[in-house]
Amino acid sequence: MSQIRSSGVSLDREKAFLVATPFKKRGKKSLKISDFIFALYLDMKWGPPEKVRALLREAESEGLVRMDGDTVFAAFDADAVDVPVGFKPTTEEGILDRGIRLITSQTGMSRKEVIAMANERQDSLQKLVELDAVVLLVARELGLDVSSLAEEAYRNLLARVKQDQKAA
Repeated sequence: MSQIRSSGVSLDREKAFLVATPFKKRGKKSLKISDFIFALYLDMKWGPPEKVRALLREAESEGLVRMDGDTVFAAFDADAVDVPVGFKPTTEEGILDRGIRLITSQTGMSRKEVIAMANERQDSLQKLVELDAVVLLVARELGLDVSSLAEEAYRNLLARVKQDQKAA
């Protein structure tokens, strides 16, 4: 299966594998958020906890998971996602990570502070805007030049829209 669909949203393979893996490993439909983070951070060595939390928030905004208190619930059938044996996620920095790095390098804020600020801003936007775009918005509000990252984010959005239209 190359994509999973939830509420009409299709996701790229890697994100599908990443979100499904903690549920599959534990054979459950719900996990403590800390267990989800542990599975990707320590077991798969995908990235720091902040990056996993950002993935989790993105998955929630896309309808893949639902969070309630300290528990995350799969909103899809994790068993239907065939994660290849030996799957290793790429660690290439996306727009989210590059935006966070831009803010931390230009302002002296910690990564944790930037992510907290972005999460608060995303909440104020009622989670209608993806976290990578929110990080760029925060960077712009801090007076930073995000034009090249914004152009790339826009191209990525157009590509996702085209992919979703083909899948529909």
